[in-house]
Amino acid sequence: MEKFDVVVIGAGLGGLSAAGYLAKAGKKVLVLEHHTVPGGYAHEFRRGKYRFEVALHALDGAAPGGWAYSALKDLEVLDQVHFHRMDPFYTVRFPKHEVVAHADIVQYETELVRLFPHEREGIHGLIADMVETYWQVRRFAAEGDAGIRPPLEKMPALYPKMLAAMSISWDEYMNQFIQDVELKAVFSTLWGYYGLPPEKLNAAVFIFPWVSYHLVGAYYPEGGSMAMSRALEATFKKFGGEIRYKQTVNKIEIKDGRAVAVETEKGLRVEADVIISNANSPDTLLKFVGREHLPADYVRGIEEAKPSVSNFVLYLGLDRNLRSEGWTNHEVFVAEGYDSNKDFQAAMDGKFDRTALSITNYDIADPDCAPEGGSVLNIFSLADWNTDNQWGTGGSLENYSDNPQYNELKNAATEALLDRVEKIIPNLRKSIKYIEVGTPITNWRYSRNVGGAIYGTEQTVDNAYTTRLNAKTPIKNLFLTGAWTFGGGMSAALLSGRDTSRMVIGYMDGTPVTLMTAPNMDENESPLPAAPTTAPVKQVVTSASTSSTSAPAVTFKAAGSGRQVTLNAIGKRSVLLFHTADTSEDAERINKAVRAVDEYQACTSITIANVVDLHSVPKLFRSFAEKSMRESFEKASKSIPQGQDPQDYVVILPDWDGKTTKGFGLGDTSKVVGLAVLDEQGGVVGTYQGNEPERHALELLQKVS
Repeated sequence: MEKFDVVVIGAGLGGLSAAGYLAKAGKKVLVLEHHTVPGGYAHEFRRGKYRFEVALHALDGAAPGGWAYSALKDLEVLDQVHFHRMDPFYTVRFPKHEVVAHADIVQYETELVRLFPHEREGIHGLIADMVETYWQVRRFAAEGDAGIRPPLEKMPALYPKMLAAMSISWDEYMNQFIQDVELKAVFSTLWGYYGLPPEKLNAAVFIFPWVSYHLVGAYYPEGGSMAMSRALEATFKKFGGEIRYKQTVNKIEIKDGRAVAVETEKGLRVEADVIISNANSPDTLLKFVGREHLPADYVRGIEEAKPSVSNFVLYLGLDRNLRSEGWTNHEVFVAEGYDSNKDFQAAMDGKFDRTALSITNYDIADPDCAPEGGSVLNIFSLADWNTDNQWGTGGSLENYSDNPQYNELKNAATEALLDRVEKIIPNLRKSIKYIEVGTPITNWRYSRNVGGAIYGTEQTVDNAYTTRLNAKTPIKNLFLTGAWTFGGGMSAALLSGRDTSRMVIGYMDGTPVTLMTAPNMDENESPLPAAPTTAPVKQVVTSASTSSTSAPAVTFKAAGSGRQVTLNAIGKRSVLLFHTADTSEDAERINKAVRAVDEYQACTSITIANVVDLHSVPKLFRSFAEKSMRESFEKASKSIPQGQDPQDYVVILPDWDGKTTKGFGLGDTSKVVGLAVLDEQGGVVGTYQGNEPERHALELLQKVS
């Protein structure tokens, strides 16, 4: 039986990046790949003397100052591949504007001011704020790498723009600076790179690569994205790694809560100490692992996460050279109007006569992709997996390319896009020597991504960076990497692999791990921003309401135990302690004072629940808050009476929006603990917030004894 330190499922950029870092760290690593070549979406295909790029339009972060530069350098890609900087980056054509996005960010800014002079101040302010936001992200990452990142409670003050951008949509972000609808559409041209229109797209997902593109440079590798993939493969093999192609993994074997082996459709079984999956997360966790090995709420989260949009692409090999005809742009974007929402909806509806599209001429940046006198052209539009009953297949994907309805829809979309592009490139059809068409189902065929997704799950405001599925899973030696965790894009995939490799090394070697996407946290550190230190509140706030006032019918999932707790249906006398991390010690003193009374020592006689107000915790840090509360549960569980169930004694209820705390009429619980006593029917006996809370808690309990 073969045994490796690490088995990586999938040779996409995330998998190759993780594998390369681990091989360099001295681990024995095997990569198993479904396809015949490495790269995932970062690969090519050939027709005659034409080489076609599958997915990459432009790479950000490939120079010093860019966020992917360190990964490209560490994995020796920069030693093997030359990256060509595009100038201009792109041109965009709208009904009333044609705008050139110059490589020089100041020149581009000046072009925007020339076209929209009434928005001069807003344009300057928007770009300056985006650049500062980007530097905060880079600083955050660099200080983490150096082990000097400040404690969590200082982060809102040190990285305010980064945190703000991660909590709002790109449209909301723009609205702080500019109002002109046409300008916002022009400035948002690259939203198609991330799969959602500005009103839905997380602002940070747009800002970070935008600044990296425009400030540091937009690049294309000579030899295409496959050159990067082959370089990563070469580095991996140089350090002793092994890749096996045409090995489609279909099972991850779980034993005693650990992942012990992977199996493929060909019957290969390989054991490993750690398994990393670069395959899509739904298949990895729900099919390869199986629901029975995972917590129910974790499974539910995976099932509810919506896959991103897919795409429809025409790959054209032309027998004419567009560059010699005066075509100087690597990429031209075309929009029929200034409403991104309508463009997106057209893509969802399969209306390819109205979708936003891009035209990429690859021989501008990579002349060797076509024979002399020829060109390689890519026509790209977003597309939906579910268009016309899954492209006429009804979900029956076996031999889908022979399905007449599928081919009819594919051909109609092709003709619609060619009609539009021929208005820009006359007589285009006559010069096509080769044509290949990629649909969402084509994406699924080669990547196995659910829904043909090109960005993992949707990159919405609530589903970006650390609010996405974590690379760590409930199975401690199973890790994830790639777009389904970190987010879409090739630079993001490289960084995802790097971060996952660090998690794995930390797990295997028992060493602390610092990641770009995670704050420094030791196991005793609170994940909540600290409130200002103030003197104790002297005012007494008390209520003696009768049990006719019922507690709200709010259901919490208790941290640590996962127990469902509905406040008005606890079924026994209860003390609710309302606090934040800053007043948790005060809450613990009240807890101990109540339990010290003989009558209240047993959990069967009384429930004491901690309602933790977390409304001030940025969404970025919620996963760390959850981790801290789980650790608090585990620590407190060790001190309960022997033989008792911890979930009966340790009840931690996260109040994420703070509404429950406010609903009881309590003030700022970051300064003074609040409490409420309930009777067995869920009636509110009384509330209190002020001095001597232990005494008042016991007095209120006496009313229901």
